[in-house]
Amino acid sequence: MANRYLTFAPPILHVVAHNELVLLDTRSNRFILYDAAATGEIMRGIYGNATGPLVQELTAEGVLVASRIKTSVNRSGAPGLDDFTWSESVRYKASQHLGGPSLKQVGGAVLTLAKTCLLLKYLDLSRLLAVDRNVSTPMQRVDRGIIDAEISALLRAAQYLPCKVACLEFSLALRERLARHGLFGRVEIGVQTYSFMAHAWLELNGQPVGEPDHVSRSLHRLRGSA
Repeated sequence: MANRYLTFAPPILHVVAHNELVLLDTRSNRFILYDAAATGEIMRGIYGNATGPLVQELTAEGVLVASRIKTSVNRSGAPGLDDFTWSESVRYKASQHLGGPSLKQVGGAVLTLAKTCLLLKYLDLSRLLAVDRNVSTPMQRVDRGIIDAEISALLRAAQYLPCKVACLEFSLALRERLARHGLFGRVEIGVQTYSFMAHAWLELNGQPVGEPDHVSRSLHRLRGSA
């Protein structure tokens, strides 16, 4: 029968961590967590083995959509980070990226952060993340001085803005600031399930920027359906 399988709709990012499913609906920027039993029901629906009430509900909401082929599910066995917070990330950035941004760079960072806050308020996150597809930066073009200056400028700029600036706002703004120098990164979003936390960071060539390496290794990375 055609379309006997299901898959997550393009705006839905997901990961199965230790047999429990975590979804991020980038249309509403809302996380949804499912226990092992609910995850099993959803997986059976995706693989075309059964269609229970929960699967029917998610299909009606546009979280799951029909697929002619069996798609892979993003799974992770990462260990988690315990109580890692955005303030810890800020302290790390301030200690490791000691750039000396110019007034022009700080002013540009203020404008970029303000624009990012407005975009997150009025646009779906899916539209902001879509530009990350198929981006890469040749390693010879990665200049530590540029990265240090832009991170330092954004840290200073965040102090002057009335809007909330946390990991997602910072990562999206840093992506834009570095792109001006020909450094094209990808915003990653990771989660842990107990206790639940989510964190966003920027990567260049698969390496975290402005974050300790263990952060990217310890969180379950969200992905769209392959």
